[in-house]
Amino acid sequence: SDLNNGGNGTANTGGGGGGVSFTSGTAGSGGSGIVIIRYPAIYRPAQYATVAPTIANGFIIYSFTSSGSITF
Repeated sequence: SDLNNGGNGTANTGGGGGGVSFTSGTAGSGGSGIVIIRYPAIYRPAQYATVAPTIANGFIIYSFTSSGSITF
């Protein structure tokens, strides 16, 4: 491991990258983000979404880990 550089944030968590205290070090990049839409399955699914829904435990769940859109 490189003790002079900060680690990168974990993907799909929105976590920040590690900082450094050395002037020669490089800070880590932040992790990519995630958006999760979850609602009771008694409601209709979206009219359009760029991701497929998951239905679990009585809920409809849409998880976006990259650019996308949804229309209700």
